[in-house]
Amino acid sequence: MLKFFSILSITIIIGFRLYSQSGYSQDVIKFSHNIKGGSARTQAIGGTSVSLGGDVSSISQNPAGLGFVNRKLFSLSYGFLGNNSTSNYLGETFNTNNNFNDVENISLVLPIKKRNNYYNASISKCPDCPKFNIGVSYSKIKSFDDRKIYNAYNDFNSIIDYFLADAQGIPLNRLASITKISDIALLQEVYDHYLINPDYELPGSYYSFVGGFPFQREEIITSGHIDKISISSGSNIRDRIFLGFGINFYLINYQENRTYNENSYEILDNSDQWILEGILDYLTLKDVLKISGNGSSISAGLIIKPTNYLNIGINYESKSSIKLEEESYSELETKYFDYYFQPEDTTLRNVISGTGSNFSEYGYKSPSKLTIGTSYFYKKLGFVSADIDLIDYSSASIQSYDFNDFAENQDIVRIYKSLALNYRIGIEGRYRNFYLRLGYNFLNDPEKKITNFKPNNSIHTKSLGIGFLTNSLSIDLTYMNYKNKSQVSPYILSIDQPIAEFSSQYYKLILSLCVRINN
Repeated sequence: MLKFFSILSITIIIGFRLYSQSGYSQDVIKFSHNIKGGSARTQAIGGTSVSLGGDVSSISQNPAGLGFVNRKLFSLSYGFLGNNSTSNYLGETFNTNNNFNDVENISLVLPIKKRNNYYNASISKCPDCPKFNIGVSYSKIKSFDDRKIYNAYNDFNSIIDYFLADAQGIPLNRLASITKISDIALLQEVYDHYLINPDYELPGSYYSFVGGFPFQREEIITSGHIDKISISSGSNIRDRIFLGFGINFYLINYQENRTYNENSYEILDNSDQWILEGILDYLTLKDVLKISGNGSSISAGLIIKPTNYLNIGINYESKSSIKLEEESYSELETKYFDYYFQPEDTTLRNVISGTGSNFSEYGYKSPSKLTIGTSYFYKKLGFVSADIDLIDYSSASIQSYDFNDFAENQDIVRIYKSLALNYRIGIEGRYRNFYLRLGYNFLNDPEKKITNFKPNNSIHTKSLGIGFLTNSLSIDLTYMNYKNKSQVSPYILSIDQPIAEFSSQYYKLILSLCVRINN
């Protein structure tokens, strides 16, 4: 039930990070390192929205922006995602291409009170009274849809070497019990498949008659997304001060399927030389990790308009309290060429077994976020807008009775920055009913550089968009792309650690349709 034992130590399950000692601390990257999402217009200008207002994205990003809305709004956005990933593993490269599509955003804004419709107790008009709008939105703020593959001949070691190193010192009668920082239960499966065998002359020692330099391949498929549902209200005081408050609900669905394979083995002959002989055809280790949960946060925002051409905005979103459920399991398959194993008088053929499902429940609190931004408007020809996020990732925390959450929280403080700055900038130009937009979004790496093996988790997103606006309808189209690099190690060894490096490029096309209805 412990992730630390059942998942992390066999790193092909979740992709071991050489600089991290635990698995749950990586939830900070998985669930809090997100691009905001929203309408095609907002994403075209880099996601800058905290000071703009008047867009459906205000519902989830700064509810004060709802105070700019004068009409009913309904918006629907659909996204098309493509990515290209190139792996480099032991000098060999492999390329994968993937395509996905899904709804990006659905939003509704309803003006509850319009200023010129307000009345005081004496039934006279009240032009200085604030107007009040509410909004409801669904946004997909992160997609986990991805597929990566790496493969090559390993001229140094095999996963069997890892199993052997991990098993040394464990008595045979305790091989299926958790006695050290490793997946002992899986070692029992490895023993049952004859991949490791006890040396009875040296208790606690093991050997393997299979080894050499196999061909290794792993396919990593992730799916799911993080959804954000926001219910917000915004008010306008004399077109100078805009206030807003919102409640946010998060839905998390994540699944990771990993299939690791080795084949083309050699064996030791009587002179201790590795020779190619048909004993073991292949071994395949399949691992599945599922995480689902939900949580909530609150947000409050303010936009001040000191002049007709300048907006200054600020929004605070509290920590999100998220309850998560996790399931993980592994399956090991080995296929021998009807090999006769003399010490046990048995013929080895095809064997499939599993570790069974492990379940755990835990709570995750994301870091709070403070966003500050400003927008400058040049007449009616367009604007320039910029935002900055201030986030203390080290304030995230894990709570659980199923594992040592104290160690996990220590890792969070050790690994993550106490202040990380994300920033965005966007430009919109207008010609009659047509709009051209450019944007840049920098999502900072939330992790400290504590080893030389640490990959850079920062994300640089560039965007380009066009739009067409009429009195009752707007159509917006946005293109986005960003690159990132990542690393995966199939298993842990003290020397000749195999590492797969991935260079990935992501493309997204978003189409938004917004209908405006007069009250």
